Parts: sequence; structure tokens; C-alpha cells
Amino acid sequence: MTRTRVSFEARPLPEPAAAVLRERLEAAHQDRPLSTFDVRHTARRVARIAEDIGFRPTIYRGGLDLRGIEVDHVWLDIDGHVVDAAFPLFLDRFVLTLRDWVAGDASDDDLVAAAEGAGVGDRVLGEFPTRVRYLGSPIWSARRR
Repeated sequence: MTRTRVSFEARPLPEPAAAVLRERLEAAHQDRPLSTFDVRHTARRVARIAEDIGFRPTIYRGGLDLRGIEVDHVWLDIDGHVVDAAFPLFLDRFVLTLRDWVAGDASDDDLVAAAEGAGVGDRVLGEFPTRVRYLGSPIWSARRR
């Protein structure tokens, strides 16, 4: 599989599987918070949870375009839906700090602190803010399946 996706669209994950995924992610997040800084680990962790409930996730790498800055990022594609549990993009303070981090005006610690206290509902589970675009392609191991 060498298909490259130019851009993803925001759309909700299908129910009832979405509710089960949300519940499992919330439990995992309470047990050990989903990492904002180690996005690859977070993507692999969420992929295992998604697989356990019957989804077929693919890990993608590419750009997270925040309309003016672009972050090299890793997220999941679940049947054409973006799942990004690493970045709480529904929190304005996080997005502002992420912009500063990309520009070199915020530290890694600042970025982690901006995400602190964010719940699963602050993260991307199919739908994402209108100011955001995900652009990328499957990671190498996903292409070789």
C-alpha cells in the first residue's frame, strides 16, 4: 500500500464503536496520561486500543497545518477518520503554545504544561477544529502490510 492521502476531512467516527473507543481512551488516559510530547508512543498506544475493539488503524506521518504554521506530526487514520490523541487541539491555550513552540518561542516543557489537564474530549476523535488540516501518508511499516 503506497497510497498517499493529500488531506483528511473532519468527520465523526461511526457509533457505537466511537463511544467504546472514547471510553477506552478515557480509561487509558486516567491510568497514564496520553503523551503530548511522545506522539509516536501515543499513536501506537491508541492503535492497540482501537485494534482491540475492531478498528483497523493506520499510523500516518505528515503535517498538521494550523493555518500559518505546520508541525511534523503522527496520528491515526481509522477508516478515513483522524484520531489524534496526542494533541488537545480543542484547547486554545495548547494551540497558541504549539504555534510558539514551532517558532522556537516556547519550550518542550511549555508545550507539555499547556496540554496538562486536557481530557480525551479535547483531542481529535474524527472531528477537528476548522483551523486545522491533516496532510500525510502512512508510515513505512503501514505501507508494507
